Formats: sequence, C-alpha cells, structure tokens
Amino acid sequence: MEVKTSLLDNMIGVGDMVLLEPLTEDSFIENLRNRFDHNEIYTYIGSVVISVNPYRSLPIFTPDKVEEYRNRNFYELSPH
Repeated sequence: MEVKTSLLDNMIGVGDMVLLEPLTEDSFIENLRNRFDHNEIYTYIGSVVISVNPYRSLPIFTPDKVEEYRNRNFYELSPH
C-alpha cells in the first residue's frame, strides 16, 4: 500500500508561490511554465488561485473531479 505523506509529494513545481525560494520574477514564471507543461494550470499564491489558460480542453471538470473537491479544506488538495 502506497502511503502519501504530503500533498506536496507528487506536486509538479511549487503549488503555492508563497513557498517559492527564491521568489523572483524569473522563478515565478519558470514555476508557472513548469506546471503548465504538466497540465497543472492552477497555482496558489496564498489564498489566490492563478490560472494559466491552456487553450485546449483538459479533463479537470468531470463530475468525479467536482465530487473530489466538494467539502474539502483549502490546502487539502492541489490548486483547482
């Protein structure tokens, strides 16, 4: 049985830019690019969600995905 110790274990890049070190314009853009390249179009910066338009459909708004996020705490799942 796989034990997941943290939401961050399988995260691409940094899911919350507040945690980005060092926080520079270049690191900010690079993190967004890295996440976008892996179809992670949502990234937190504190309690704000940044969305990068993928210009294509992604299977991220399915009924199963909506149910997964229903009644969950803010940082319990990845940005969405």
